[in-house]
Amino acid sequence: MAGVAVALTATTGAGVSYADDGKPLGVPESSLSADGKFFTPGPNTLVKRNSSAAESGELSTEAPSSISPAPAGTTDFYRIKNAHWISQSCGTDVIQETSGGGKTTLVLTVDKSVSATVTKEINVDLKYISAGMGWSVTSTYGVKNETRFEVPDGKFGTVQAFPLYDVFEGEAWSGAGGEFPTGKRIWAYKPVGVCFNQWVQ
Repeated sequence: MAGVAVALTATTGAGVSYADDGKPLGVPESSLSADGKFFTPGPNTLVKRNSSAAESGELSTEAPSSISPAPAGTTDFYRIKNAHWISQSCGTDVIQETSGGGKTTLVLTVDKSVSATVTKEINVDLKYISAGMGWSVTSTYGVKNETRFEVPDGKFGTVQAFPLYDVFEGEAWSGAGGEFPTGKRIWAYKPVGVCFNQWVQ
Protein backbone atom coordinates (compact mmCIF):
# COMPACT_ATOMS: atom_id res chain seq x y z
CA MET A 1 0.00 0.00 0.00
CA ALA A 2 1.17 3.53 -0.72
CA GLY A 3 2.18 5.83 2.10
CA VAL A 4 0.19 8.61 3.69
CA ALA A 5 1.25 12.25 3.82
CA VAL A 6 0.40 13.71 7.22
CA ALA A 7 0.76 17.34 8.28
CA LEU A 8 0.40 17.88 12.03
CA THR A 9 0.34 20.86 14.33
CA ALA A 10 -0.04 18.63 17.37
CA THR A 11 1.56 15.52 18.74
CA THR A 12 0.78 12.42 16.67
CA GLY A 13 -0.83 9.52 18.46
CA ALA A 14 1.18 6.33 18.82
CA GLY A 15 -0.44 4.28 16.09
CA VAL A 16 -4.12 3.72 15.37
CA SER A 17 -6.52 3.49 18.31
CA TYR A 18 -8.89 0.55 18.58
CA ALA A 19 -11.35 -0.43 21.28
CA ASP A 20 -10.94 -3.70 23.18
CA ASP A 21 -13.32 -5.41 20.74
CA GLY A 22 -11.02 -4.55 17.79
CA LYS A 23 -13.29 -1.86 16.31
CA PRO A 24 -11.93 1.63 15.58
CA LEU A 25 -12.66 4.19 18.27
CA GLY A 26 -15.16 6.87 17.30
CA VAL A 27 -17.33 4.50 15.20
CA PRO A 28 -20.69 3.81 16.91
CA GLU A 29 -21.67 0.14 17.03
CA SER A 30 -25.11 0.99 15.63
CA SER A 31 -23.60 2.46 12.45
CA LEU A 32 -21.56 -0.65 11.50
CA SER A 33 -22.57 -2.94 8.63
CA ALA A 34 -23.40 -6.58 9.39
CA ASP A 35 -19.93 -7.71 8.31
CA GLY A 36 -18.21 -4.92 10.27
CA LYS A 37 -16.35 -3.61 7.22
CA PHE A 38 -18.31 -0.38 6.68
CA PHE A 39 -20.10 2.26 8.71
CA THR A 40 -22.67 4.96 8.07
CA PRO A 41 -21.28 8.49 8.62
CA GLY A 42 -22.46 9.92 11.94
CA PRO A 43 -22.45 13.38 13.57
CA ASN A 44 -18.69 13.19 14.27
CA THR A 45 -17.87 12.20 10.67
CA LEU A 46 -16.78 14.73 8.06
CA VAL A 47 -17.22 13.19 4.59
CA LYS A 48 -14.93 14.61 1.90
CA ARG A 49 -14.80 13.38 -1.68
CA ASN A 50 -11.49 13.68 -3.51
CA SER A 51 -10.49 17.30 -3.96
CA SER A 52 -10.65 17.09 -7.77
CA ALA A 53 -12.12 14.75 -10.36
CA ALA A 54 -8.65 14.05 -11.75
CA GLU A 55 -7.58 12.56 -8.41
CA SER A 56 -10.35 9.95 -8.35
CA GLY A 57 -9.12 7.86 -11.27
CA GLU A 58 -7.80 4.34 -11.22
CA LEU A 59 -4.18 3.80 -10.26
CA SER A 60 -3.92 0.60 -12.26
CA THR A 61 -3.98 0.27 -16.04
CA GLU A 62 -6.59 -2.47 -15.94
CA ALA A 63 -9.92 -1.45 -17.43
CA PRO A 64 -13.27 -3.23 -17.46
CA SER A 65 -13.29 -5.67 -20.34
CA SER A 66 -16.07 -6.68 -22.67
CA ILE A 67 -17.15 -10.20 -21.77
CA SER A 68 -17.77 -12.61 -24.64
CA PRO A 69 -20.80 -14.93 -24.51
CA ALA A 70 -20.23 -18.30 -22.89
CA PRO A 71 -19.90 -21.38 -25.08
CA ALA A 72 -23.19 -22.93 -26.17
CA GLY A 73 -24.71 -25.26 -23.59
CA THR A 74 -22.96 -23.77 -20.58
CA THR A 75 -24.76 -22.14 -17.67
CA ASP A 76 -21.90 -21.38 -15.26
CA PHE A 77 -21.66 -17.85 -16.55
CA TYR A 78 -22.95 -14.57 -15.22
CA ARG A 79 -23.62 -11.07 -16.41
CA ILE A 80 -24.16 -8.18 -14.04
CA LYS A 81 -27.21 -6.18 -15.09
CA ASN A 82 -28.98 -3.05 -13.86
CA ALA A 83 -25.89 -1.80 -12.03
CA HIS A 84 -26.43 1.56 -10.35
CA TRP A 85 -25.12 3.80 -7.56
CA ILE A 86 -27.05 3.37 -4.32
CA SER A 87 -25.15 5.21 -1.56
CA GLN A 88 -21.84 6.18 -0.07
CA SER A 89 -20.25 4.46 2.89
CA CYS A 90 -17.12 4.68 5.04
CA GLY A 91 -14.77 1.72 5.47
CA THR A 92 -13.62 0.69 8.95
CA ASP A 93 -9.93 0.36 8.04
CA VAL A 94 -8.17 3.39 9.53
CA ILE A 95 -5.91 5.14 7.01
CA GLN A 96 -4.27 7.45 9.52
CA GLU A 97 -4.85 8.98 12.93
CA THR A 98 -3.63 11.95 14.90
CA SER A 99 -4.47 13.35 18.33
CA GLY A 100 -3.39 16.08 20.71
CA GLY A 101 -4.29 18.30 23.63
CA GLY A 102 -5.79 21.76 23.17
CA LYS A 103 -5.79 24.49 22.60
CA THR A 104 -4.49 23.49 19.15
CA THR A 105 -5.45 22.71 15.56
CA LEU A 106 -5.08 19.13 14.33
CA VAL A 107 -4.34 19.00 10.60
CA LEU A 108 -4.52 15.62 8.85
CA THR A 109 -3.65 15.37 5.14
CA VAL A 110 -4.34 12.03 3.42
CA ASP A 111 -2.96 10.96 0.04
CA LYS A 112 -3.28 7.20 -0.32
CA SER A 113 -4.26 4.39 -2.66
CA VAL A 114 -7.13 2.13 -1.60
CA SER A 115 -8.37 -1.06 -3.24
CA ALA A 116 -11.94 -1.40 -4.48
CA THR A 117 -13.89 -4.21 -2.84
CA VAL A 118 -16.90 -6.38 -3.58
CA THR A 119 -19.53 -8.25 -1.59
CA LYS A 120 -21.77 -10.77 -3.32
CA GLU A 121 -24.61 -13.19 -2.70
CA ILE A 122 -23.38 -15.57 -5.42
CA ASN A 123 -19.93 -16.59 -6.62
CA VAL A 124 -19.32 -14.39 -9.67
CA ASP A 125 -15.89 -13.87 -11.22
CA LEU A 126 -14.61 -10.33 -10.64
CA LYS A 127 -14.06 -9.72 -14.36
CA TYR A 128 -17.82 -10.11 -14.93
CA ILE A 129 -18.51 -7.71 -12.09
CA SER A 130 -16.11 -5.13 -13.55
CA ALA A 131 -17.77 -5.42 -16.95
CA GLY A 132 -21.24 -5.02 -15.47
CA MET A 133 -20.34 -2.11 -13.20
CA GLY A 134 -18.45 -0.25 -15.93
CA TRP A 135 -15.31 0.23 -13.81
CA SER A 136 -12.59 -2.07 -12.52
CA VAL A 137 -13.39 -3.67 -9.17
CA THR A 138 -9.85 -5.11 -8.95
CA SER A 139 -8.02 -1.77 -9.19
CA THR A 140 -6.76 0.61 -6.53
CA TYR A 141 -7.95 4.22 -6.50
CA GLY A 142 -6.45 7.38 -5.09
CA VAL A 143 -8.10 9.05 -2.10
CA LYS A 144 -6.88 12.52 -1.23
CA ASN A 145 -8.15 15.22 1.09
CA GLU A 146 -7.46 17.15 4.29
CA THR A 147 -9.20 18.21 7.48
CA ARG A 148 -8.49 20.82 10.15
CA PHE A 149 -9.96 20.22 13.60
CA GLU A 150 -9.95 22.81 16.39
CA VAL A 151 -9.35 21.37 19.85
CA PRO A 152 -10.44 23.67 22.69
CA ASP A 153 -8.18 24.51 25.63
CA GLY A 154 -8.21 21.75 28.23
CA LYS A 155 -9.62 19.13 25.83
CA PHE A 156 -7.98 16.21 24.02
CA GLY A 157 -8.86 15.81 20.34
CA THR A 158 -8.63 12.85 17.97
CA VAL A 159 -8.98 12.61 14.19
CA GLN A 160 -9.23 9.27 12.37
CA ALA A 161 -9.29 8.94 8.57
CA PHE A 162 -11.18 6.15 6.80
CA PRO A 163 -11.73 5.51 3.07
CA LEU A 164 -14.97 6.81 1.56
CA TYR A 165 -16.65 4.54 -1.00
CA ASP A 166 -19.34 4.99 -3.62
CA VAL A 167 -21.53 1.88 -3.37
CA PHE A 168 -22.95 0.29 -6.53
CA GLU A 169 -25.47 -2.54 -6.72
CA GLY A 170 -26.12 -4.95 -9.60
CA GLU A 171 -28.06 -8.12 -10.34
CA ALA A 172 -26.45 -11.44 -11.32
CA TRP A 173 -27.98 -13.10 -14.38
CA SER A 174 -26.93 -16.59 -15.51
CA GLY A 175 -26.93 -18.52 -18.77
CA ALA A 176 -24.84 -18.38 -21.92
CA GLY A 177 -26.23 -14.97 -22.77
CA GLY A 178 -27.03 -13.88 -19.24
CA GLU A 179 -30.76 -14.35 -19.81
CA PHE A 180 -31.81 -15.96 -16.50
CA PRO A 181 -32.22 -13.84 -13.35
CA THR A 182 -30.70 -15.48 -10.27
CA GLY A 183 -32.32 -13.10 -7.78
CA LYS A 184 -28.84 -12.56 -6.29
CA ARG A 185 -27.19 -9.17 -5.90
CA ILE A 186 -23.65 -7.85 -6.09
CA TRP A 187 -22.28 -4.75 -4.34
CA ALA A 188 -19.11 -3.00 -5.47
CA TYR A 189 -17.35 -0.33 -3.42
CA LYS A 190 -15.24 2.27 -5.26
CA PRO A 191 -12.88 4.48 -3.18
CA VAL A 192 -13.69 8.15 -3.84
CA GLY A 193 -12.53 10.14 -0.83
CA VAL A 194 -11.96 10.23 2.92
CA CYS A 195 -14.21 10.01 5.99
CA PHE A 196 -12.74 11.94 8.91
CA ASN A 197 -14.03 11.00 12.37
CA GLN A 198 -13.09 13.77 14.79
CA TRP A 199 -14.01 14.33 18.43
CA VAL A 200 -12.84 15.74 21.73
CA GLN A 201 -12.69 14.28 25.22
